[in-house]
This record gives sequence, C-alpha cells and structure tokens, in this order.
Amino acid sequence: MKSTIDASSWSPAQPATVNRALFKKIALRILPLIFVAYVFAFLDRVNIGYAKLQMLPDLGITQSQYGFAAGIFFIGYALFEIPSNLLLDKIGARKTMTRIMLLWGLASAATMLVTTAQQLYLIRLLLGIFEAGFFPGVILYLSYWFPSYLRGRVTSTLMLATLVAPILGGPVSGLIMEGMNGVAGWAGWQWLFLLEAVPIMIIGIVCFMILCDHPEQAGWLSDEEKTLHRNLMADDAASQTPDPGNCHSGQAIFSALVDPRVYVLAFLYFSCALGSYAFNFWLPSMIQKLGVASITQISLYAMIPFSCAGLGMILIGRSSDLRRERRLHYCLSVLFGAAMLSLSTLTTSLGLTLALLGGAAFGFSGAVIVCWAIPATYLKGKSAPAGIALVSSLGSLCGFAAPSIIGLARDITGKDHAGLYVISLIMVVAAGAMLTLMPRQALTVGKPGQE
Repeated sequence: MKSTIDASSWSPAQPATVNRALFKKIALRILPLIFVAYVFAFLDRVNIGYAKLQMLPDLGITQSQYGFAAGIFFIGYALFEIPSNLLLDKIGARKTMTRIMLLWGLASAATMLVTTAQQLYLIRLLLGIFEAGFFPGVILYLSYWFPSYLRGRVTSTLMLATLVAPILGGPVSGLIMEGMNGVAGWAGWQWLFLLEAVPIMIIGIVCFMILCDHPEQAGWLSDEEKTLHRNLMADDAASQTPDPGNCHSGQAIFSALVDPRVYVLAFLYFSCALGSYAFNFWLPSMIQKLGVASITQISLYAMIPFSCAGLGMILIGRSSDLRRERRLHYCLSVLFGAAMLSLSTLTTSLGLTLALLGGAAFGFSGAVIVCWAIPATYLKGKSAPAGIALVSSLGSLCGFAAPSIIGLARDITGKDHAGLYVISLIMVVAAGAMLTLMPRQALTVGKPGQE
C-alpha cells in the first residue's frame, strides 16, 4: 500500500514535518541508484591515478604525457556536455543515463588495450565524450524533485560518491593491480580497467528500468503527494528571481553563451575543483614519493585525505543550507584549502603531509558542494539546462588543467610544489571573485523557516 500525504489543505505554511516526509520518500527512492551510478562513474574517471603506478613503466610515457592523458578526458567532456544536457531535457533521464553509462563503460574497459601514449590520449578523449552530461544532467534531474533550499544537502549527499569512489575504490584498485598482475598474461592495470567498467554498464540498464523522467510520472507517489510536491515546487519557484527563459534549444544555448553569470559560476567551479582533481590523479604518486612502495598501502593512506574531503562535503554543505548562505561558505572553504595545500609542500613527513592534505581536501571539497548548489537557483527558466551544462563544461576544464599543471611541474622540477602553488593561487583569486562578482541578494535560498 502506498503511503499518502493529504495535500487538500495545502498552504505555504504547510507543517515542516509533512514536507520532510514527502522529500524523504523521494530521496530514498531516487538517490541510492544515482549515488551508486556516480560512485562507479567517478571510479572509472580517476582509476587511472592508480593504474599510472604500473602503466607508466609498461607504456614508457612521461609524467607530463600522463598528465595530458588524464586531463584530455575533460576536453571531450566539456565539448559534448551541453548537447547531452539538452537531450536529457528533451527525451528524459532514463534514455540519456542509459546511453551515457553503456558507452563510457565500454570506453573505460577499452583502456586496457592501449599500448602507446597516443592511444591513451584517444581513449581518454572518447571516455570524456561518452560521459559528457552525466553530472549536470543529474543536477538538472534533481532540480525537478527538490526545492532550492534542499539542493545543497541533496548535492552534498550525491557528491559523497566522489569520496566513496576513492576511499573504497582505492584499496580495491590496489588489490586488483597486485593480485591480478600477470593473470592470463595481462598486467594488473589492464585488469583494473576491465573489472571496474563492467558494473557501470549493468547500472545503466537498471536506471532505464527504474527511473522515471518526471515527478508526475512517478507511480510510487500518490495523487495527493504529487499535488503537494507540485505546490511546494511552485512556491519555491515563486520565491526566486523570475527568468522568462525560452523553449528552443538554439536560443537556450545562445542565452547561456552571452550570460556573464555563467562564466562567473564556471570560474568558481573551476577554481575549487582544481584541488579535487589534483588529488584524484596525483595523490597516489605523491604518497609514493614519500617512501611508500606497496600499491595497497598507498591506497590505504590515500583514504585519509579523501575521508576528510567527505567530512567537508557533509559539514560545509549542511552549514550552508541551514544558514541559507553561499558566498562566505565558499570563500572561507577555498581559502582554507589553499592554505593547507601550500603548507603541505613544506614537509617531507608522511603523517604531517597527510594531515595537511586532509585539511586541504576538507576545504575545497566543501566549496565544490556550495558551488554546485548555486546554478539551479541562480540560473532560471528554459535556459537553465544549457546554462548549468555550460557551467559544468567550462568548469570541468579544471580536470584538464590540474593533472597537466602538476605533470609539467614534475617533469621540469622533479617536484609537485610549483604546481600546488599555482592551484592555491587560483583558489585565492576565486574567493575574491565570489565576493566582488556575485551579489548577495542573488544567492538568497528559499524562505526563512523552510525545511
């Protein structure tokens, strides 16, 4: 029997407990599957950081070539993100998510077959093209279900997948690479790409079977619950700055391209995510340079900074939602992350370095959560899908910049320090941009007392 909520007497003053019950039911229904999908999505994206430890000697590529290969993923990702997001808005989440996950699973598995740097560049580019649109599509999809004052919390829950992937996936990757190395004549890194690609293709099929494209199509919501949800979302939309938008994809893209707000948001995302991607692609190598030889041990030590990042996502994201404030939360988070990242270059102690990197991860991971809670509120109307996708497309270029910056620094100086200083400086500039370019009133979230 379906649980129902009486919406016949709905008003903006609807008891918070009733609202919570509805959105809790929605969250429990759609978030677990999306969360698991994003865990494997992120794992397929960054497992090259562990594969690198065996792959570089096997393929004979340099540190900067590895950095370029890791980052070129985001060139394809950025170029195809807007078309993918517009397609989701047009044909629905199920078909789009299934297409994305099947194709990127195949591309990730194919990485095991590369033998040269050029082949690695090509397959990473294809992986980015195939995965394009997944995350902004999920953000757009969640905006159909949750009002603005809950999106920071929902986004922080989803973004925990980016920490669960390396925390759990790191040790699994280490065990695969060491335990399967040489089996059937394949290297451990080849088995890694194959075994971690298969689950995402299965999840893609499950998404097609379970997800529905819109709340009105949800058979697991009663008519009363759908009415209440529709009223709550309309009330939330009415509290935001209106935007006429348009219904034509060409106009939507043009509107996003000429909107300066999109570029400000893209830079803010680019800056705080730089640190995250530097960690994802280089943390195993950083730990290895501190004297840790075993891949399994490296993956276990890497859990420390990634766990701190998870705490940052939860605590900073929740604080931002409860206080209905974005600007200062973002600024303080990126400044703290930049300071810890810079200080980590001043010591060779494994324990102290991991502690400082953990502090850095806490800061910039929290900033990413705050940053991604802004676009769905700040960008409105039919132009929102293109705007959100453009923010993600431009901002995701940090995934190309971060590994490339550190790879060049390593080849030129033999150390990571110069690259980390550049990343820290960019985050400081982003804090200034948030304070000077983002008006406080434009980031008003919901209404006081909403839950």
